[in-house]
Amino acid sequence: MIKIIKIFVIILTVGFSLNVYANSNNSADNSVNSGPKNTFGVSDDYKLYQNFPNPFNPATIINFKINQSGFVTLNVYNLVGQVVKTLVNDYRQTGTYSEQFDASELSAGVYLYKLQVNNFTSVKRMTLIK
Repeated sequence: MIKIIKIFVIILTVGFSLNVYANSNNSADNSVNSGPKNTFGVSDDYKLYQNFPNPFNPATIINFKINQSGFVTLNVYNLVGQVVKTLVNDYRQTGTYSEQFDASELSAGVYLYKLQVNNFTSVKRMTLIK
């Protein structure tokens, strides 16, 4: 079980690193209404935005965009790979969505959030301060 968790954390870390690298050539983009951008062959069909504010205490907003309807999951993980909160776990139509994450019962630290819809997956990092 511990080996599976370690592998999961490595996968999340690599995914986050690739996402940071892909976004390093773009200006800071916290706006949901920004125009379409292609980054290293990444499709504009889906977009997971950086949470705002970040760092945050005790709540933050996570925005995402989907251009094809599908089953959406948006989970928050601790750095051990455990799900600490499921924000979305249902079918969504095409559109832009905002989800509030209340972390008032969690300890300060770094958390990851992962969006999965159809064949798209994106992971970002956020920091809870107390």
